[in-house]
Amino acid sequence: MFQSVRSQDSYAALIEEYTAEQMVLEARRRRVRNALVHGNPASFTVVESVRDYSEFQSGTALQLGLESYVSASDPVSALAKRTAEFEAMRLGQNAASYWRDRVAARD
Repeated sequence: MFQSVRSQDSYAALIEEYTAEQMVLEARRRRVRNALVHGNPASFTVVESVRDYSEFQSGTALQLGLESYVSASDPVSALAKRTAEFEAMRLGQNAASYWRDRVAARD
């Protein structure tokens, strides 16, 4: 993981890996949700496999929603907003450079 911070290619590959995992978990979460809502059986193992992901998603959405409420901003925009770090990585800057620049800007 630390090597990925120095190499944009490694960091991009790590992001792709996490994105693929997120897609699998999201699809599984939707199937589990549909099964539970419609009264179909869902094994404890399958439910447990998406529990952490679901808690992360709901916690993040709650945090963004509360921040939006407190700042009187549009909640839809708040939920769609990406972090500055995410945008920097998307534009090709590696994580180490991003954080060095950010720390230097504070000093």
